[in-house]
Amino acid sequence: MRRRRIVDSVAARAGLLAAAAAAAPFAAALTSGAHPLALAAAAAVTGGAVGGLVWLLKPLARLGDALEHYGDHRAAQRGPQDDFARIHKGLKGLEARLEAATRRADPARLEDPLTGLPNRLAVMRRARDEIARARRKATPMAVALLALDGFPAAEKTLGRLETERLLRLTAETLVQSLRAYDLVGRWEGATFVAVLPEAEVENAVDAMRRVRALIAEDRIGMIVGEAVTASAGVAVLQPDDATLADIVARAERALLRAQQRGAGVEAAPGPRSRPPRITSV
Repeated sequence: MRRRRIVDSVAARAGLLAAAAAAAPFAAALTSGAHPLALAAAAAVTGGAVGGLVWLLKPLARLGDALEHYGDHRAAQRGPQDDFARIHKGLKGLEARLEAATRRADPARLEDPLTGLPNRLAVMRRARDEIARARRKATPMAVALLALDGFPAAEKTLGRLETERLLRLTAETLVQSLRAYDLVGRWEGATFVAVLPEAEVENAVDAMRRVRALIAEDRIGMIVGEAVTASAGVAVLQPDDATLADIVARAERALLRAQQRGAGVEAAPGPRSRPPRITSV
């Protein structure tokens, strides 16, 4: 029956989409190197989303059964317009449910479960708008990467719980130290990213110096019981940058140089190959 084949086809497509949305939280936690407890939490979210998938597909099954019954017993009493109206109404309901399921899955996929900051994917998506805005308004934009120094050793010394606490405190310090419209996210491990609209390289360097000073203060060190330092690399938007990844690549190289020099803040060369700026706190 043609109507039933249509519904079965839509069900298959909806199933694939909803299954992908359901698995997204666990996949994001797994690829980000999250702790087993975070993976367990993401798995719980995924399990709930799978339950939502069953809830989502039930209307399709009912719709298919109804159409089959309708075709067998009432086709002679109804016209084609009524037939398609029923199909349209059923598919609109499915579309609404699918959109709701996607919205529920998306926040878990775009948020770092430990710090609550946007994760790498979320930052890259939102940075597209910032890059477009900077080009449209011909304003500068800077990107900074900040990493905790000696994190693997600190992780062994502090243990998991205190290490996670340190990462959360670092995230809070970054957010509180920067402007409300700056975009702060967790890039990977103990490395954080900040997208700074309308910021020249000097502004970004000064901002990272402030953050480093706060991290090095007793505020965090006293809480975790260890001296904590951080290094940062800064790069600015250049005319040939296509995506955030282009800017981050230069910031990563600047961060590596800062770490090799023994902590500090270093800026990548600008569009005219100016010498890198190096500052230490």
